[in-house]
Amino acid sequence: MIHYQISIENPHRHFISFEAKFPCQGKQKLLLCLAAWRPGRYELGNFSKNIRKWKAVGQDRELTFRKITKDCWEVNCEGLDEVILTYEYYAAELNAGSTYLDTEQLYINPVNCFFYVQDSPQWPYQLQFNLPNDYQIASGLSKISKHICTASSYDDLADCPLIASDTIKNLSYSAHGILFQIWIQGDLKTDEERLIREFTAFTNAHFDIFGNIPCDEYHFLLHFPPYFIRHGVEHHNSTVIAMGPAADFQGESQFKDLLAISCHELFHTWNVKCIRPVEMMPYDFSQENYSRLGYVYEGVTTYYGDQLLWRCGSINDAEWFAELEDRIQTYMDNHGRFNLSVADSSFDTWLDGYNSGIPWRKVSIYNEGLLIACMCDLEILKASSGRYSLDDVMRDLYRDFGQKQIGYSESDYQNLIRKYLGKTTDDIFNSFVNGTEDYLPGIQKALAYAGLQVMQLASPKVSEANYGFAVDESGGKLTINSVIPCSPADECGLWIGDEIIAVNGTSPYKNFQPLLKQSETRPEIQFLRKGKTMSAVLNISKNTWGRRYKLMMNETCTEDERAFFALWKSNRLMK
Repeated sequence: MIHYQISIENPHRHFISFEAKFPCQGKQKLLLCLAAWRPGRYELGNFSKNIRKWKAVGQDRELTFRKITKDCWEVNCEGLDEVILTYEYYAAELNAGSTYLDTEQLYINPVNCFFYVQDSPQWPYQLQFNLPNDYQIASGLSKISKHICTASSYDDLADCPLIASDTIKNLSYSAHGILFQIWIQGDLKTDEERLIREFTAFTNAHFDIFGNIPCDEYHFLLHFPPYFIRHGVEHHNSTVIAMGPAADFQGESQFKDLLAISCHELFHTWNVKCIRPVEMMPYDFSQENYSRLGYVYEGVTTYYGDQLLWRCGSINDAEWFAELEDRIQTYMDNHGRFNLSVADSSFDTWLDGYNSGIPWRKVSIYNEGLLIACMCDLEILKASSGRYSLDDVMRDLYRDFGQKQIGYSESDYQNLIRKYLGKTTDDIFNSFVNGTEDYLPGIQKALAYAGLQVMQLASPKVSEANYGFAVDESGGKLTINSVIPCSPADECGLWIGDEIIAVNGTSPYKNFQPLLKQSETRPEIQFLRKGKTMSAVLNISKNTWGRRYKLMMNETCTEDERAFFALWKSNRLMK
């Protein structure tokens, strides 16, 4: 067993002190490693940059070591029974995947800062926290006592974050015999009875799909800091969610945001924590775990994160439509859709993370994955005359792969879609998953089964509709943040990052869009690019470039389409 002691002297400095005892078991050298990445974020993390005062000791003498990779240390331990490792970890950033310390709380995501022995990751851990007596620990870790926790292996430890505080608040509810605990760190003021009622509703909706949950209890670890943040990370029996400012969550919109992210993260308990791509079964924490299946483990989860809220009545039709509108808009505004498929973009999260990257290069596994999941769900419902849905695909993945701890492949997922669709899936997978065909016709076709139509309207902003570029008008500047390929803006040489300083010689800061609209001839744009003043003249075009997408019920909707809509919403299948 590996024994850890964790201390928090001078918490205002944000340094957490660690002491760990590793058994040598007759080895001459120990390879002590930090994870290169963390579950829930499929990019390299470089956590070792936060470590200082790294030292290994044995039999009261300092041991020689060498760092052999960015996050692996080789320690000479010949003739020793154990190696004692000490180090400090700098924890000054609070988000759902980080580690954080201040005078009010200790928050640890163990995958950031705990070491494992390279060839023995299955060794169990015991963690002793040297904390003030009035601190309680909220975590999915097993507990021996108030401040002593255990983990069965490094995999178990890496997936069990914790919050320790004297101000943390606890709510709980039960669903299908499982205890769900909601831990609240921060000054959240909300209707607690409603919170529990809504959490219970979407939790039961998950059980309607999967039947059971692959853990004995579940913990929602919720941070509510006084500044803006929206972030959640899934774990095998818990999730960490950071949302702020805390005061905003008395509002209806922010409350619904909390429900959506919580529902999303709970779905991950099945989809990716249990149902896992073959490339991630098991996790290899030493390097990238490349997979092209992000549209399943993130995209399908994103779809259900909102669809289940609609299904159980937590959001209404208009709110569900608004969510789909936003997803369609985001897809249509991202011109990387012509360059890289969602499957290729999944592989490349390890290259450039979750940022948009360079212009027109890639798409989002969350956004495009949701749209594909929506199309698959509706197509299966339609083809099976309401007998099956995407629920059946996920249920089979859980039974045949997740519960058996077998990783699934691209072909496994495609075969399940084909099974319930009852026909070839080439049009979906070749065109949309592995190709760069336009999603919009497929989305329109699938939504039409439910009597819905996607209206295409000209953007109300002249710069977008007439000339094909969008600007960020915040901060007292007008900065171009998007250019449509082959639009008048693109053809005249405007580009992302250009700061517009005049339109036809007139200052644009208070009336930029009206100036463009009122221009009787081709407007001349003066702009700054890397400190140099430049100008460009926009061509007049008959095309509508920037569009807005609106989802609405078709006025000629048939009774069959209304019945299909009700079936999709309730998921009460005709079996």
